[in-house]
Amino acid sequence: MASTTYWTWTVEVDEPSTGRRIATQGETIAPLDATDQEIRRRLFPELTKELQRRYGAGYRVEDLAPACRFDRK
Repeated sequence: MASTTYWTWTVEVDEPSTGRRIATQGETIAPLDATDQEIRRRLFPELTKELQRRYGAGYRVEDLAPACRFDRK
């Protein structure tokens, strides 16, 4: 089994109604040697659900010019 660790993340997207940049931060557990793409794959579905709760169906993180930063704790 691969070792896992906590990763902190910051994702900035264009806010759907105004276009302003908004940031969301949090933590996730991922393999120690995870790539940014692997972390995005784990993280984006949940962020998309949150966007849809706030702004309505049809919004996805991928469509809002995401800028991501991931740091291993």
